[in-house]
Amino acid sequence: MSSYSQAKILIHENKDLVDNFGGASSELIAMGETKLGVQFPSDYRKFLLEYGALTFGAAEIYGVFTEDFENSGVPDAVWATLDERRVVKMPTYLVMIYNTGMGEILCLNYRELNTNQEPKITSYFPGFAESVQKNEVLYNSFGDFLLDIVEGELE
Repeated sequence: MSSYSQAKILIHENKDLVDNFGGASSELIAMGETKLGVQFPSDYRKFLLEYGALTFGAAEIYGVFTEDFENSGVPDAVWATLDERRVVKMPTYLVMIYNTGMGEILCLNYRELNTNQEPKITSYFPGFAESVQKNEVLYNSFGDFLLDIVEGELE
């Protein structure tokens, strides 16, 4: 069973910890991809279709849930990514999906691909020059990331 499927089971078994945005349409997801200039990985696309964005316990996993990308807010991945690109010049190969609250954000990294040619999840520290960013690979896929976050909230 995939990490994404395992995470989905845990999410559904713990509905009292869930606040989701009701799922995004394929059209809205495509609009987000176009705005960011990327194609979302398959597990993230499933997540967007099912949840839009998700708060599970204290964890906010960014997603897509409105067409107004310019005037949205957290946890809108498109808005947050565009904002980081504008404010701190975050590279265009990163898409923000999670803020740790400790100065680090986690991103889909389109320069670090897994065996399925999909982006791995790496760290990014806003405000630091690109030359000093380590972009440490934290997860091989969005599904691995989601499962770890969900399990962490259940501990």
